[in-house]
This record gives sequence, C-alpha cells and structure tokens, in this order.
Amino acid sequence: MKRVVAISSLVLSMSLASMPVVLADAAGDALAQKLKAAMPGLPLTSVTPTPVAGIYEVVAGSDVIYMSADGKYMFQGVLVDFEARKNLTEARRTGIRADLLKQLKDEDTIVYAPMGTPKHTITIFTDPSCPYCRKLHAEVPELVKNGVKVRYVLYPRAGLDSPIGKSSIGIMCAKDRKAEMDKSLAGQTVNLPACDTHPLAKQLELGGQLGLEGTPYIVTESGMVISGYRPAAELLKVLDEAKKPS
Repeated sequence: MKRVVAISSLVLSMSLASMPVVLADAAGDALAQKLKAAMPGLPLTSVTPTPVAGIYEVVAGSDVIYMSADGKYMFQGVLVDFEARKNLTEARRTGIRADLLKQLKDEDTIVYAPMGTPKHTITIFTDPSCPYCRKLHAEVPELVKNGVKVRYVLYPRAGLDSPIGKSSIGIMCAKDRKAEMDKSLAGQTVNLPACDTHPLAKQLELGGQLGLEGTPYIVTESGMVISGYRPAAELLKVLDEAKKPS
C-alpha cells in the first residue's frame, strides 16, 4: 500500500513529460487520453500492450503500472513470463533506469576510473554517514584495479540542510572532490564552503526516480540494481555475469 500511495503522489505532482507518448495502437491511444483527462499532471511516457490479452503497460515517469484495455481497472505488481522465467516488469524498469542514468554527466559525479577503457561502469549513490557506504568505498581501489569505472553520486539521506547534507555540498564544491570524498568516507569531518553550482538537489530527485530506498545503491550501465554492500570480488562476479549473453 505504501508503494501505491507513493506512486500516486508522484504521478499527480509531476508535470507532463516533454517527450511524445509512445502508443502502440488505437486502444493504447484511447487509454492515454483517458489517463491525461483524469490525471493532467501524469508524466506519461508510453502505453503499450502486454503479452496478456486485454492488459496494457503504462509507463509514467519511472513507474510501470498496468491497465485493462477498457480503462476500467488499474493495478500495480510484477508481470512474469512464467514459461521464459522472465520478470517483464523488472526488465522494463531496468531500461527506464538506464535511460535516467544517461542524463547524469561525469562532471556531476565523483569518478574513480581505471587506465584505458573500463570493463564495467557503475554508479553508486552513497551517503558518507552510512557505515556500509564507507565499507564499500574501501573496495573501490580493487574495483578500479580490475577495470571498473566508479561514478559516485552523493545522496545525503537526511537532506541537504542536515550536517551530512552540508558536508556533501562542500565536497561537490571542492577543488579536489576525490580527496575530500576519501576523507569523508573514512569517517573524517569535512567542513567546506558551499557553492551555487552543485547538482545535489537534482541528484536527490534522480535517486527518487530510480526507486532508491537505501544506500549504498549501485546501478550498472544497463540499469540493473545491486543494492547494499558487496565485497569487490563478489561485485566483479555479478558484473561479469550480467554482461554474459543470455
């Protein structure tokens, strides 16, 4: 129920997406018009048929919901292709997350990169006050050594006005972000002046769009989520497995 309320609040509060809505057929178009009339602020992205007869997938912002073709019923949940053993809903969300991450520029993150072309690229949403975020940071040198490019996004869970929020702003405004990041994730207090050019407000919003519920939150280039702390060896194994042809 909590998830339903959160999504309803999100779609009602956001403005219409600027990109055109992807529609597969006349029934999808009718559903889109009905949704827009009922929820004018809905950031509708696409309305397309699912493999289940009479059921349509509706993508609104970063959320995936389902509706009956007549527009009478709407529901949330996971749609699974039982024969193929494939979670169709998560596959769709993975694609949405990948698209959202493409909007995140390297210069708005703190990058730890290997020499040459990276074997993998991951984006980590981290909170310097989070013990497991600090533990994960200790694994970053090993990840980089093995060809992983790490993009850090500071995500102070207590908000930008909290002490850790102000510290995070200072890190993003620092001349040497990596040095200050290392200090902060080593448990040292970082008090640096703020600036007006930091991207943290937008990045907190991005975390919400991605469905982030805790830190550390790791997302691959493909949009796959790896939640929580993982030792470098385990994380490398997950990344290698994910790149293998299915």
